Amino acid sequence: MESHKFQLVDTKFLHNPNGAGNHCHCSTILETQTGSLLVAWYAYPDQEHVGASLALIRYSKTKNKWLPSRTILPKSEFSRGNPVLFQVPDGKVLLLYVVLKGIYWSDAILEGAWSEDEGETWTQPVQLSKKPGLMVRHSPVILENQSLLLPAYDEKTRRTVLMTAPPPYQNWTETYRFSDLELIQPVLVREKGDRLSLFFRPCDSPRLIWRSHSSDNGNSWTIPMRTTLPNPLSGVAAFVANDSTSLVYNHTEHHQRFPLSLSTTHDGGTTWGNPWHFEPVENEVSYPSFIAGKDGKIHGVYTYNRRMIKYVSMAARF
Repeated sequence: MESHKFQLVDTKFLHNPNGAGNHCHCSTILETQTGSLLVAWYAYPDQEHVGASLALIRYSKTKNKWLPSRTILPKSEFSRGNPVLFQVPDGKVLLLYVVLKGIYWSDAILEGAWSEDEGETWTQPVQLSKKPGLMVRHSPVILENQSLLLPAYDEKTRRTVLMTAPPPYQNWTETYRFSDLELIQPVLVREKGDRLSLFFRPCDSPRLIWRSHSSDNGNSWTIPMRTTLPNPLSGVAAFVANDSTSLVYNHTEHHQRFPLSLSTTHDGGTTWGNPWHFEPVENEVSYPSFIAGKDGKIHGVYTYNRRMIKYVSMAARF
């Protein structure tokens, strides 16, 4: 079965800002309303829980190039991680992330900041939850009532949760919890017919990607089901293009985070095409974030050996 209809058209290595350290991880990508691309990640000198800061880089559509990366938000005594970028309808860009109040992610606290100029300047950070271990990884979607539905997870219990915030998106409430299975780092997409779909990474065996669906605007969800796609306990990404859903993930059950692969389903997740190993290098290539752009291309970023963030763009094959 044909796995995809894409081909790579551009690649670019994105680097940490000066003085931010030599390591990086967990990038997020946003296409703004003006057509620029924003990419954020966390950069750190040695250990993730010591001195990690958030980096941001912009691809300027008007200048047709990537501008230098820079550190954002005021300096903190605590490490920051797992940034998520999202633009709400009025143009404000929401930045969600966690602050490590200890040595592991179960000690993390969710915070956020806003930008009214597409990432040039940011508000002072605010705490969004008092619950340690509430983590984010991927962007929310906008529901019919204009509320945001955010995929999140509880690092302490290793359970996926869904958070909702009505306009102006300042107050977040847990509205759904997948209590029965240890599934984390969900990615949420809106598919054909307004169906919402979640894809999860496992925490243990069987090392397969799982899925769940909602046909009532996120009020109820199907019992999570296994896909046939393997996963080495690492993050996954998803995007919708041409009425099909594609997953980007590490196609292996072994304890490694390579290769990085893409597989597409044309029947809502029941069957998947043969994987396209578009990043076969035997280094860590992990934690992808992918979007379908307004230009018809697919834009994605991911960790490259914990030393760089790699950007790729894909176009449809004909």
